[in-house]
Amino acid sequence: MAISITVCNLALGELRAPPIVDIDEATTEAAECKRYYAHCLKLQLERFDWSFATRIASLAELSVNPRASEWAHAYALPADLATAQRLVPPASGWPSGTANRPVAPVLAQPFIIEDGTLFSQMRGAILEYTTRDVSESDMPGLFCDALAYALAARLAVPLRDSRETKGQLLQQAEVAAQRAIADDINRQPNRDARTPDEVAATRSAGAGCTSGAN
Repeated sequence: MAISITVCNLALGELRAPPIVDIDEATTEAAECKRYYAHCLKLQLERFDWSFATRIASLAELSVNPRASEWAHAYALPADLATAQRLVPPASGWPSGTANRPVAPVLAQPFIIEDGTLFSQMRGAILEYTTRDVSESDMPGLFCDALAYALAARLAVPLRDSRETKGQLLQQAEVAAQRAIADDINRQPNRDARTPDEVAATRSAGAGCTSGAN
């Protein structure tokens, strides 16, 4: 993950702090940006299935399945995973199942994530997920704004010793994030709709994988 100097300087500008030129320069501003940037980016990526950060990968099946009595297959997660979104069909489509127990529809394919492992009933699983490996060039402008406000809020106490400023910036960060989400939705009007239950299941899975994916 490359730290965006542009985002850092947008955040510093909100605090009227000096800009930085290099994240490794010997300044307090650079050190604090380096300290908080990755966490702020992680939080922004985990709150929505951003189209610019969505990736698809075939998962490598593990030779040992510690939950074989419940799940037929165990897979290693992508190294850059931030949040799991859904399992997607292979080029040949989902297997047809049996006459009495057909495979569930595409958006209902169940899985769980535990200790860095994805468990599923699907052979040859392919995962659609949000990557945490995004650069400045990947990010739309409104996402950069939201990330900058979130970073500025984190910097407010160490750089300005102001919890009041932090609270104000957190409110601005939330407004900016909602604008970025609305913009992302508008950019992909034909994206498959997902039910509230599917979103909740995905979020639960993503929460379970946080420690194992980083």
